Amino acid sequence: MAMYAYIAGTTNDDINDQGSIACQIDFLRQTNVDYDAYFIDTFTGVCQARFQLQKLLMVVKPGDMIDVMDVSNMTSNVRELCCLLDEIEDLQITIFSDELEMGMSNSREPYYVAKMLCRADMVTMMQRSSNRKKMCQMTHQIDLHRDKSNKREITQQDYQIYNLLMKSDYRTTQQATGLSRSTLYRLKKRIQKR
Repeated sequence: MAMYAYIAGTTNDDINDQGSIACQIDFLRQTNVDYDAYFIDTFTGVCQARFQLQKLLMVVKPGDMIDVMDVSNMTSNVRELCCLLDEIEDLQITIFSDELEMGMSNSREPYYVAKMLCRADMVTMMQRSSNRKKMCQMTHQIDLHRDKSNKREITQQDYQIYNLLMKSDYRTTQQATGLSRSTLYRLKKRIQKR
């Protein structure tokens, strides 16, 4: 039977921040358990991939134990939590934390599982809210950009180029003005809108 430690969090070195790797390592060292290996997932920005957890789940054998500071660090949404619970059953392993021992031999505490489900739902809701805010901000930026392009005043020279374009073709106007075909097209559309 092997004992593994799993840690997931930010690279923040603040030992009082429970989401930091430093705090979790300190917590696990205080247990005075000699772990066979530490598996550490580092979160940067919005990326919360748990590659080391997947690696750990491939290494464990039936009867092995995984020690974590908080079981909710192992998942970030309901889907991941459900998959983790299924894997615990399939692999016949035990996960220890301060609040809970999850494994095949003992019944799961419904309160704690419900708490993890609520936390995972909250994280998902916060991610959706963040994505919605980003979309609104991007839409606002696009609208600002569009407004700026339409605010350019049409000069007398622009009208002269437009008249030349209407009397001849694009190639002749390009050679006479030195403007590209796309610039002439935009100028034509802008004048026609007015």
